[in-house]
Amino acid sequence: MGSLQELFARYGVLVWRKRWYAVAAAWAFCLLGWIMIASLPNQYEATARVYIDADAVLTPLLRGIAVDSSLTDQLDLLQHMLLSRPNLERIIDKTDLQYGATTATEKERLVEALERSVKVIAQTKNIFSISFRNQSPQLAADVVQAVLASFVENKAGNNKTDIENAQTFLDSQIDLYEKQLREAEEKRAVFKKKYIELIPGENGENRVEQARGQLQNLTGQLADLRARRILIANELTHTDALTVTENGVAAGDPNTDLRAAEERLRNLKQIYTDAYPDVITQQRIVDSLRSQPPPPSAAPATTGGRSVPNPVYEQLKLRLIDVDSQIDSLVRQVTDAQHDFDRLNNIARGAPELEAQYTNLNRDYDVLRKNYDELLARREEMRIGNAAQIRASNVKMVIIDPPVAPRLPVAPNRVLLAFGVMLGALGAGGGLVVAQIALDQSFHNLVELRAMGLPVIGSISLAVLPPSLGERVRKAAAVGGALVGLGLLFMGVLAYFYRLT
Repeated sequence: MGSLQELFARYGVLVWRKRWYAVAAAWAFCLLGWIMIASLPNQYEATARVYIDADAVLTPLLRGIAVDSSLTDQLDLLQHMLLSRPNLERIIDKTDLQYGATTATEKERLVEALERSVKVIAQTKNIFSISFRNQSPQLAADVVQAVLASFVENKAGNNKTDIENAQTFLDSQIDLYEKQLREAEEKRAVFKKKYIELIPGENGENRVEQARGQLQNLTGQLADLRARRILIANELTHTDALTVTENGVAAGDPNTDLRAAEERLRNLKQIYTDAYPDVITQQRIVDSLRSQPPPPSAAPATTGGRSVPNPVYEQLKLRLIDVDSQIDSLVRQVTDAQHDFDRLNNIARGAPELEAQYTNLNRDYDVLRKNYDELLARREEMRIGNAAQIRASNVKMVIIDPPVAPRLPVAPNRVLLAFGVMLGALGAGGGLVVAQIALDQSFHNLVELRAMGLPVIGSISLAVLPPSLGERVRKAAAVGGALVGLGLLFMGVLAYFYRLT
């Protein structure tokens, strides 16, 4: 605790010794800073508020064509329209800014400075504020007025130019997509012609899958028919070929069946060739009926009955013949389908990437086709929008608050800057004292001297008398008066700067 008190006492003594350096530094910093603040030129800001139909003015060609633009996008578009280089050059020529640029280099710098100084702020979707700062209040108002006038004067021409540029762009893009579509269609046609048997059909299946499905279907039908033939054959085995009738009445007439079968065969041959399956089947039925032996002579009625061909047996035979014909036809179809499937499967195994190539071709074509259709729709919408815009007002803009020459400056904020200078002065005075203390290499007591490691014989006390109380009061009053004077000067500077704003 004692060493800490000694340390504070030492630094207190050092600060008191350097007090006038701190006071002088604070006064110098304040005087220099306040003089610089007072010499800063006033900046006046002129502002105008305008209502602009953003849909009609900013995006007449983009509505329904591209994604709806956000407020930020509309603000950027409007700022680029207002602050384009031709507009800025016309603004300079119409105002007194032209007198500040006599050479091409100076005019270039003025254009860049003007582009940075003119601010466009979106307050709502359709209300924008345009502001500009300058040392001359009248010049600030003139520049804002020139910005508005330039926008109004050139809006109609810009609309027409924008429409023409957009139409030219769409036409060029449509021509490009037409060329790409033709190339894609030619590639698809060549691919289809070369690999027509392997490309997918309308249902998404390729010919190999279709052939496999057809083969399975025919194989199933053939198995069903063979099972059906077995049933008919079993039934035919257990059915008698002849039957006995009573009273000499026959159950059926074979000659009548033969004539009916021959008549049906003649009708089929008039429509189809001899190789048609139905014609072949009917020919077999006729041959079967012709090969049957004639029925035995009728027995006398007194015998009580006679044997005649069984009509059920005959029908089963006809059904069996019909099933055999269908089986033969299906066997040929299964053989052909198996051959077709094997051939396609061998081709597909030799080129497994064909389906992927065809898928890529279709995807590229679909993308090109979609973009092409969208461009055509956009061009048509643009033509309709252009026709509607010709009938409407070219400029949809209302000035809500016209620009006026401001009376009070908006910058610099001298009051705030004065406070900053005051804080800086206090920091400068304190920093100067701290720096002097840090650079002080003197010894203040025997302890510090002995810490050097040298032998110390003794010390000599202060020969002069310590200052009296009155003298210390006068010194403290002098320092306090200097600080109070600085504070009063600060208050006066604040009042002066406040009147300027």
